[in-house]
Amino acid sequence: MKAIFRKYFEISIFSVGLILMALMDPSTTGASFCLFDQLGISFCPGDGLGHSVAYIFRGQFNNAMEANMLGPLAVVVLSGRIIQLLRINQQQKLTNI
Repeated sequence: MKAIFRKYFEISIFSVGLILMALMDPSTTGASFCLFDQLGISFCPGDGLGHSVAYIFRGQFNNAMEANMLGPLAVVVLSGRIIQLLRINQQQKLTNI
């Protein structure tokens, strides 16, 4: 059980996070989870990142770049990591046969 958890935890967290950001309504505002904002610092490098990802999945790339310029990079990095982990797991399955 511990091995299964360790094997799929990172894949699950990144996949669920990416899916939730893709499904969120980017036009709404809500509570900020930014540590900088909680500390009273007005600048937050991740501000609008979730909105940017949501706009990307809707094909609204101009809005995505306005929300946060790192949004496209976040999608590429998260998707790449998910694919990399899936390939690693697949290779481990093939070597265990």
